[in-house]
Amino acid sequence: MALAEHRREIEVIDEKIVRLIDQRIAVSKKIFEAKRAEGKPINDPEREKHVLGRATDLATELNLDAGAIRDIFEILIRMSIQKQHELHGRNQG
Repeated sequence: MALAEHRREIEVIDEKIVRLIDQRIAVSKKIFEAKRAEGKPINDPEREKHVLGRATDLATELNLDAGAIRDIFEILIRMSIQKQHELHGRNQG
């Protein structure tokens, strides 16, 4: 396989990653609605710890850099929390 073909393969994977992130944010909107209905706060440190633990465990199992995967998931969690705070602000006004 030529370099250009490998790069195209990476581009396809990158697009899938971005679409999955978009899908994850869409689910976080549903989570916000459920939290609001149940009177729960947006931030849930125990859940965040669980998500990070699962991600780093899987990274270790797949022989990936668990620290880097943790960093990525910290960003994903931050994006979800930010989206939920935006939704909360819209629903307050």
